[in-house]
Amino acid sequence: MPPSPLALVIGIDGGTFDLIDPLVGRGLLPNIERLLTASASSRTTCTWPAHTAPGWSTFVSAAAPGNHGIYQFYDTQDPGYGARITRAGDLGRSSAWDWLAAQSYTLGLVNIPMSHPPADLPGYQITWPLERTLRHCRPDSLLRELAAARAHFQSDLATMFRGDMSYLDQAERNVEARIRSVRHLMTTRPTDVVMVVLTEADRVGHHYWHYEDAEHPRHEDAPADSGWERALTRVYRALDTAVGELLALVDEDTVVTLVSDHGLGRGRYAFSVHQVLEEAGLLATETGAVPADGTASWFADGGRRVDFSRTAVYMPVPGSYGLNLNLKARQIRGTVAPRDRDRVTAEVTDLLGGLKGPTGDPVFRAVLPRQEAYPGGNGERAPDLLLVPADESVLPVTSLTGELWTPSPQTGLHRYEGIWAQRSPRVRPGRLPGTIPLTDAMPTLLTDLGAAWPQDVDGRPRTEVFTEDVPVPGPARHLDRPDAVRSAAGPADAPEEPGEDDYTSSRLREMGYL
Repeated sequence: MPPSPLALVIGIDGGTFDLIDPLVGRGLLPNIERLLTASASSRTTCTWPAHTAPGWSTFVSAAAPGNHGIYQFYDTQDPGYGARITRAGDLGRSSAWDWLAAQSYTLGLVNIPMSHPPADLPGYQITWPLERTLRHCRPDSLLRELAAARAHFQSDLATMFRGDMSYLDQAERNVEARIRSVRHLMTTRPTDVVMVVLTEADRVGHHYWHYEDAEHPRHEDAPADSGWERALTRVYRALDTAVGELLALVDEDTVVTLVSDHGLGRGRYAFSVHQVLEEAGLLATETGAVPADGTASWFADGGRRVDFSRTAVYMPVPGSYGLNLNLKARQIRGTVAPRDRDRVTAEVTDLLGGLKGPTGDPVFRAVLPRQEAYPGGNGERAPDLLLVPADESVLPVTSLTGELWTPSPQTGLHRYEGIWAQRSPRVRPGRLPGTIPLTDAMPTLLTDLGAAWPQDVDGRPRTEVFTEDVPVPGPARHLDRPDAVRSAAGPADAPEEPGEDDYTSSRLREMGYL
């Protein structure tokens, strides 16, 4: 039996106690129930927007988006309105993997979003590439090794929902395949810390929510013998089996953390923020079946495209809940002069701050300037304005034609509250009242592990979950030094490709992200 890791982190993308707790109550998740019973746990406040990219970046860096600089799958401040994929090297600070490596811990990292390209870290890594590539592991031979061991690993992008509702069966198989890979790695390549992210609950929740949710406005009976009416239950039961297999690979001294990047809930409406802006004279379109040269695909729709030479405000990336001012000297076809910035900002704030949805309720509870929404050293990479939803069942989209309000293409949408649980001999079990920030999850794990972190993180350890004899390592000055940061990939590791990656965009569009 290989040695047990010192820490095991199990990530559930889109994990929510709104589903887990009722299923545990019905006895359908025995392994997760066993873990939660022995753990301190809490709902977490995640990121605005509630999104995979800033969510996992926040967890691994213990920093809020304003300090780590990741806001979406794509750069939200591309000066040419393009679709530049966000990569690991865009994390504007160090991460827990750098801190642990600097303290001589070995790492096994599998399928963690925003981790590509692979980094020069001790141990092994299979990344989460948002592009078609076979170069997403270190050592380079790792994928061949897994295939030879009949534990073949496919990238998350290759296993996403593609518009075929038979995906539910595939999702269950994907979970099984991920665990086969992780089991092989943990038994043949033991490391001090292991983290794996399972993404299937998010994928299934986006597209099957309305079958199991009888109160959903698009609820319908599932086809006979499809099992779609139990889709959410099925995927969580698959995850429960996975959690049980992972727990069987560790001993009682291992620190086990269960965490999500955001939650998930009912999705009702999509509305075209671009059409609202166009009606107000803040955005202009022109005839064109394809976007203008160099601009992203989402800036063209239904034979129209954004005319940036006459546009003052636009949403830079779908799902970002952000708006940019088309500033002169910053964007290549900028129209807003610096002296007009405050005026345009006030106009947008008044316009969208008072917007009502089909039910007559406010759509947004705030329209925040980025210095308020994203304070920190990497706030300049954020959208200029953040739309904070009053109703998380509403999704702003970038369509230019058609109805202003439509049913959401994803019947399950992200939520601001996620999950966290931690088990070890030093933790008092029990659900904490209220919520904790997602930024606190990593310092709490590191405290349990006896590892330090830098001074400049936003999170703090939740010392109330520990027994009295657990020392807090606290911030370490030496981890702030640049030579302690190893994982940011340089240009040689990840050469930029010109233009938009059609493969990536098509996968994300099928998922309903674009």
